[in-house]
Amino acid sequence: MNGIMGIRFLVGRGLAVALWLAAISGQAQSGVIQGWVRDVDLKMGLPGATVRCLDVPAAAVATDVQGAFRLEGLPVGRHAVEVRFIGYETRLLEGVIVTSGRPVVLEVDLRPAPAMLAAAEVEASRPGEVLNEMAVVSARAFSVEETDRYAGSRGDPARMASNFAGVQGADDSRNDIVVRGNSPFGVLWRVEGVDLPNPNHFSIPGTVGGPVAILNNKMLANSDFFSGAFPAEFGNSTAAVFDLRLRNGNPDRPVRSFQLGFLGTEAMWEGPLGKNRKATLLMNYRYSTAGIFSLLGIDIGTSAVPRYQDGSFRLHFPQIGKRGGSLALWGIAGKSGVDILISDQVAPERNIYGENDRDQYFSTGMGMVGATYHQPWGERRYVRTTLAGGRDVQRSRHDLVYRKLVGNEPVYQVDSIVDYMRYGYVSNRLALAVHVNERLSERSVLRYGINVDATQGTFQDSIRTELPGTEAVGDWERRWDAVQYALLVQPFFQWKFRPSARWDVTAGWHMQYHSQSGDLSAFEPRLGMAYRGRRVTWTGGLGMHSQLQPSYLYAGSTGAGPDGTLRTPNAAMGMTRSLHAVAGGGWALGPDIRVQLEVYQQWLWNIPVDVAPSSFSLINGGSGFSRLFADSLVNEGVGRNRGIEVTVSRAFRQGWFALFTGSVFDARYAGSDGVWRNTEFNGRYAFNFLASREWRLGPQWGWVTGIKGTTAGGRWYGPVDTEASAEAREIIFQDADRNTLQFDPYFRLDIKTNLVWNRPEATHELGIDFVNVTNRKNVLKLTYAPDETENPDTAIREEYQLGFLPIFFYRVDF
Repeated sequence: MNGIMGIRFLVGRGLAVALWLAAISGQAQSGVIQGWVRDVDLKMGLPGATVRCLDVPAAAVATDVQGAFRLEGLPVGRHAVEVRFIGYETRLLEGVIVTSGRPVVLEVDLRPAPAMLAAAEVEASRPGEVLNEMAVVSARAFSVEETDRYAGSRGDPARMASNFAGVQGADDSRNDIVVRGNSPFGVLWRVEGVDLPNPNHFSIPGTVGGPVAILNNKMLANSDFFSGAFPAEFGNSTAAVFDLRLRNGNPDRPVRSFQLGFLGTEAMWEGPLGKNRKATLLMNYRYSTAGIFSLLGIDIGTSAVPRYQDGSFRLHFPQIGKRGGSLALWGIAGKSGVDILISDQVAPERNIYGENDRDQYFSTGMGMVGATYHQPWGERRYVRTTLAGGRDVQRSRHDLVYRKLVGNEPVYQVDSIVDYMRYGYVSNRLALAVHVNERLSERSVLRYGINVDATQGTFQDSIRTELPGTEAVGDWERRWDAVQYALLVQPFFQWKFRPSARWDVTAGWHMQYHSQSGDLSAFEPRLGMAYRGRRVTWTGGLGMHSQLQPSYLYAGSTGAGPDGTLRTPNAAMGMTRSLHAVAGGGWALGPDIRVQLEVYQQWLWNIPVDVAPSSFSLINGGSGFSRLFADSLVNEGVGRNRGIEVTVSRAFRQGWFALFTGSVFDARYAGSDGVWRNTEFNGRYAFNFLASREWRLGPQWGWVTGIKGTTAGGRWYGPVDTEASAEAREIIFQDADRNTLQFDPYFRLDIKTNLVWNRPEATHELGIDFVNVTNRKNVLKLTYAPDETENPDTAIREEYQLGFLPIFFYRVDF
């Protein structure tokens, strides 16, 4: 009897719990959209602007005296927000995601409408329209939501940008991107107006990419990406620009976030500070999940466990002083390390991050802190000043591992380990950026300013002069041993004229001076135009650009002089120059579908090449995990890139979106031997297809699915010089036939799925990215991997990229 009563009790309790869960699941959750409406040129709040949610007719408010607004009680899910203000162009923001766990904060900039056009006639801005008013061609805005939405992006802005037309990121091990056939080194990263040399973990000197981004995408506001002929305020780049902006913390209430995922375990906090609740703080911290498992003694299947941690913060003080200035204190830092121990292997293992004949100990670190002050200056201008200091460090040690024969059979057993190579590079930097924006009239805007970077670099590297013999080990030879100082000065001005609401014309000038080399690029003109019709847009741009060489190459030596000091023949290398010409058109094929087409031609000159006739050129550097070992270089190399790009996009409406991008291009160069060849990045074509669908499973539940397919031409290489490779213990290609062979085409298919559960004041999300679901074996590179026989003919082999890899995360915002 007691057992029966117990069963009845449990059943009754179970039914009660089930009914309660069903009841709460039926309760619709709501969220908040808040933010500011500002003048795009003056960055001042616009009081009285109308903000309304098109999906909820009753949700409409007017901004207060500071331009702030707040829409409450919105159903969770995607919404379209329209912003109107008399005398300004209407702005339409589509696909704004509302959740119950985190208020959405928007900063909406409106452009003044010319007086000859009635406000009612002005069209809404198009999705993806760039934030920078001076950019009229080859520019694309992107949001944090996009870096999360695209399958395979891993929350990384660089991997997300590889979906844009003309951008190729066919590398699973790193987030290097090839833009219009240029070296990845040609990409400039800028944060809060100052340059950020390499915002990635495990960075290699002379590159701007890495396996994992340091800058967390959740710290970003909407940002811009430029793929050519960029505005005059950007310099020291010949390929592309990431103009990243850090967002402010939530001003309404504290919001916390915790995430456990394949790429890291992280925590974030944001909210108002002080009694007046005007100042806000946003901060986050992440540690590699694999590193945590290793510390706990959990076997993750490899001894080469990547260890990395990073953090960032932004402290914002609005409404400082009588004129309404604002101050932001911010910082970004990351530290990483990995030990790849070949000597611990009991059998040969696949290794895409290191060489296969040595133990490698590698660590990197970077940090930057800064202050950004925004001050209105009268009623028609503002000044934005950023002062920042930073440091970058790379250290590495290689120990050669020798195997031995036991009897007549090769056995994978260590015979000896030799301390073979060590290097340490440290770069310190102080950066100042002063930008002034001034509205001359309702049709004319002027922007001018200066960027100054002072750097101090310490470069040290030593290697054994010979391999160990039976009785002795060779002495150390210095390859880098220098301390160098440099000043990079970049003044600019840019003017924009709007003769009508349909036309934009820009003209600018940029100058660049490098004190160490003494090189001056005094005249870099920038021109652009855009005609925006109701269904068609025509654009064109022309710009001259220049870029410094990788800093460690300026300190490279060719041996010691009579006094023992290393000779540095490349200390006076000049900057690479390029000229971009772009023309494009965009067509609206309906309210949802848009087609964009661009053609471009780029000429490059002053590229460093060998003094003696050879195929070597720095145009092929800037990717992978290896440094360049250049002898005496001269700025006599040339190159040219040309291509055509197409984008077909379906806006995110009715719960789904689709994007197709394609580019066909040709990138060639000539070294000091005068022979025109394919650059290593001349894949000839790259195509992407993305699509995503959202499913509403009830008032609280949402399910997002996505797919991405990528195919691109393989990279170029040449026949290997076997004897030279065996002597140098790394791949050495035959010079005359460089880049006459091509790897097989790259192909990858990714699938993404996310499940979202909205609870009162909390949102839970579980996501999985299935990367390379077809398990395609894409070639990464050739590697020098001698076995225990030390036979040079069998030491060269293809190394493959990642196979099928599920990447998961769980996140809760509350």
